[in-house]
Formats: sequence, structure tokens, C-alpha cells
Amino acid sequence: MSEDYTLDYAASAVQHLGVGLYKQLPQALAELVTNSWDADATEVKISVNYREKTISIFDNGNGMTHDELNSNFLRVAKNRRSNEKTDLSPSGRKVTGKKGLGKLALFGIANRIQVFSCKEGIENAFEMNFTVIQNTPEDERYHPKALINNKKNEEIHHGTKIIINDLTLKSITPLDDLAVSLAKRFDKYSKNNFLLTISDDKGGIKQLDETAFENSIKPNNVEFKYKFPSDFLEEIAKNNSLKEIQNRGVTGTIFTKSTPLRANEQGFSVLSRGKLASDQTTRQFNERANDRFYDYAAGFFDIDFIDDDLNNDYISTDRQSILWDSSEDLIHLRENLNKLINVTQAKWRKDRDTIKRQKAEKIKKCNPIVSSVQNSKNLTQSDKETLDQVAEMLEDDKNIISQTTKEKLLEKVAQKTTAYQIDNSHYYDIIPKDFEVPQSINEKIWHLRQEAVSAEAGQITPDRFLLGQGLWLRALIDSTTTSLLVQHREEINEQGGIFKKKQNNDRSVCNMDLRDKWSAMICFLEYKEVLSNKRSASTLIGSFAGNQIVEKLNLLMHDYSYWPKAAELKTMWDIVSPELMKSFKFIKK
Repeated sequence: MSEDYTLDYAASAVQHLGVGLYKQLPQALAELVTNSWDADATEVKISVNYREKTISIFDNGNGMTHDELNSNFLRVAKNRRSNEKTDLSPSGRKVTGKKGLGKLALFGIANRIQVFSCKEGIENAFEMNFTVIQNTPEDERYHPKALINNKKNEEIHHGTKIIINDLTLKSITPLDDLAVSLAKRFDKYSKNNFLLTISDDKGGIKQLDETAFENSIKPNNVEFKYKFPSDFLEEIAKNNSLKEIQNRGVTGTIFTKSTPLRANEQGFSVLSRGKLASDQTTRQFNERANDRFYDYAAGFFDIDFIDDDLNNDYISTDRQSILWDSSEDLIHLRENLNKLINVTQAKWRKDRDTIKRQKAEKIKKCNPIVSSVQNSKNLTQSDKETLDQVAEMLEDDKNIISQTTKEKLLEKVAQKTTAYQIDNSHYYDIIPKDFEVPQSINEKIWHLRQEAVSAEAGQITPDRFLLGQGLWLRALIDSTTTSLLVQHREEINEQGGIFKKKQNNDRSVCNMDLRDKWSAMICFLEYKEVLSNKRSASTLIGSFAGNQIVEKLNLLMHDYSYWPKAAELKTMWDIVSPELMKSFKFIKK
């Protein structure tokens, strides 16, 4: 057996296939990490020495013999899956390697590479030097420098270690950024089955486990998370395109944020067999994607069957994109995935509207003034709609104002409503708080009630307010008594003893004196056995007359020098309010 190591390819191929493949450290290291996965490793350790510009990567995988190093590692462009007639590792993992070019990517970041591999306690090692490779004639094979040949290793039974020396990068990716980048390129990390540990010469350490990949894609402060297919069962049942995707074994997760993402956080990536197949981009499934949804969304899809073909390759060598147009099957798949994104957009918009309404309701409840107005019986439909609209506008994600400021702005709007002005009027106590007029009643009476309680909002002085209240009260008494007596005139005539004399038509009822109308209405209510607190008609009629309610209200109408007092009006309201409310149920539109 020859102890030589031989790069089985023209040396110039390293320049064309390797140096040009990756120019950034994370992509090159990701190739080594996935090689460790294919080798059935359960632990991978990367150590970065920023001062000396060296990196070592060790795994406890199967390792390679001297022959396997030559036939597998040093043989460029060997299709492992087609040669071995399987796409599974010895332990049953779906292998990610296929082209046999990833190892050359190291020469895009360094000049000298050492490979140590131990299998069944026997270690072999060699060193490749890019400068020497470049100077190797085209018609000759490059022979890496042998470091160890078939030497027994008492400490390590199996595994591979690669040391990257003489890094050519102007700057080495910081540890934190390196961890995130490696997390984004592979999703098979696991604390028990495939743990990646990254450390540096400053004592820093990062570990990538089951949570690493998703956390690298997931934005901070996620608002919604949609998992396919589990969150789309109803849509799948109605949509054949989504059903096709599910039947192909496609899975995925989409995250959305309440505020726009940074440009480098937006879009979707695609993985196949756990390895990145296409970088994260907003144009993954639609070249013209410009919907606002993409400003808020990030996610990934696992599509294993793209890389299942042993002979054909649909993933670019640099793992940055999928060759969507290379087959009708992939064209159709991409169209279906775009439809899935459209369905997700619709779910997202619906969910956002729901959240916005919930937030709007919350902000209205948080502020006592706004909450009071919202619950006020004097709140008009117009003012309610205004409050709702302003609250939803304040919760728009484009607004970056604080919660306190939002509440203050909404409070100012609430203070402009009629309900607030009525409820906070000094004179509002004149009208009993329990006085209500049902909307099912005669419209004129209902509007008179609304005018009575809202009059203060348009008044300038207390005197003018009291004047308006007196006039509205008289109109309300007149309209209510007249409506009831007209609607029940025939019944009252038949009963007798309610009218002073029989009323032959509606006009004669309208022309009755207001005191007589009030007395007739009270007697009717007594006849119907609904008087308040079981008081007698005579007592109520006497109280009405004794307080000279009609006389004072008439004086208010005809004597320009007379101004009512708040206490007088309150007394009038207290007397008539209970009986007016009893009468309303006998008045129809």
C-alpha cells in the first residue's frame, strides 16, 4: 500500500472550483460541519484563534483510513451517493454531501490545511499547501505532505480534525456572528446527537443545539408564527396546491413581527436534508415579490426531495440558490409555494386586524376618561366610531409613539365627545341618572331626550343651559302625555273618569291643557297599575300641581325676565321622571 497522498484532480481545479466557491468563513466552515454530520459525528468542536489566525475543527465521527482519505477526501467531484448506491450514512442519516467539492472551499479562506483522521484507533494525516498546489504543473498530480501514516492512537478511536492555517481573510468573523451564520446554514444541531461547540482564544464559547437554527431565523418579538402544515389544515382541505405541497413532505415555519424587519432579516430560506439549499430572500418563490407582507415576514422551508435525486443536482454549488427553472417539477413546486405564501398573507392580515382591534380595546380600557366615555349612555354612534377609528390608527405599526402618549391622544379625543361634556357637566345632576328613553318609542320623544341631555355641550353660560333644560323638559312632558293619550284615546273614553270630558278626536287631545294631560296620563297609569312605588294618582297629581311645574315652565316660555334655578329644575325632573319612564312602554312608534 502506497503511503503517498494524492489529490485526484488537476491542481488548477482547486483554483477554479475551490477558491472561487466561498470567500467567507461561515460558508466554508459550514461545509466541514455538514461533512461531520455525514460522518455520523455526535460532537463537533470549532476553535478559532483570532490572534494567530488559525482555526481547528474536530468531530468524533467515523473517521477515515489512509485509503479512504485518498479515495474520498482527496478525490474531487466524487458523487458519494451514486458511487456508494445509497444516500444514507452508516447510522442511517440522510447525507448532505454530493458534489465532492466542498472540501476545496477551504482554499478560499486559507493557504494551508492539515487533515488528521483516526479510524479504529489508527491515525493518518496530511497537509495541503495552496501555494504548492498552484505551482504544480497541469500534467502532474499534487501530492499533499504526509504527516502521519497508519499510526496507532491510544487516545482517539475515531474522528477527524482539520486545522486551517494562514487564513487569507482580512478579518475573521466575530464569534457571535460566526455562531449565528453557522446556525442559519444547518438545522440538525442537537444537544445529544449533534452538538456544535465554537470557542475562541479569548475564552468565548457558543453551543448550537436544537434551538439554534430556528432562533437564527426567528426575529425578536415575534407577533405570529405559522407552521406548515399543522396551522393550515383548513386551507389544505380547500386548496389543491397546498395539498400537493403537503403530499411532497414539505414543512416550514413563517414568523412575522409587528414592525418591519431589517432588510437582511426578511424573506425565506430553503433547506434540504437539513442543509441550507437557498439563502434567505424575499424573492425565493416569486421574482416580483413586493408585497408589504415581506417587510414583516421571515422563515424557512424544509424540502428534502429536491436533493434526493442521486444523479441530478438542483442546488447551486455555493448553496445560495435553487435552480427552480431546471425542471417542470420544480417550476410547479415554486408556484405552489408562492400560493402558500399568499394564503399565509391572508391569515396574517386577518390576525393583525384582530390584534389591532384588541389593542385598540385595551388602550380604551386603560385610560379612565376614555373608558368612562365608552361606557356612557350618552355616547353617540358618531363619537363611538371616531374613538374606535382613532384607537386603531394609534395601534398601527407605523406609529412609534409610546403607550402613554397614545393614551393621552385618545383621551383628548374622548374629551371632545358629547358624552364627555354631558357626563362631566356641573349641571348634569339636574336630570336623574336613571332616566332613559327607549329607542323603540316615538322618535320625537327620543330626540327630545337626547336634546335635553346634550344641551349643555352647546351652551356658553349656565343661565342659557338652564333655560334650554326648562324648555326641553316642557316639550318632553307635552309630547309624552299627548302621544300616550292619543294612542289610547278610545280605551280611555270607554273606561271613563280619566278624561274630564270625552275626547272625540286626536286634535281635541292635543289642545288639552298640559296640566289636564298630565293628570289624565297619571290616571291611566293608575288604571294600568304601574305607578311608581305604588303611589296614588291623586298624590302624584297633587305633587305636580303643588310645585307649579306647568306654571313655571309656561313662565319660562313667555316671561323674558324669568330665569329658572337649577334646584327648581331638578325638583321638576325628580317628580316627572319616574312616571314618564312608566308611560314609555305604552307609547309606540
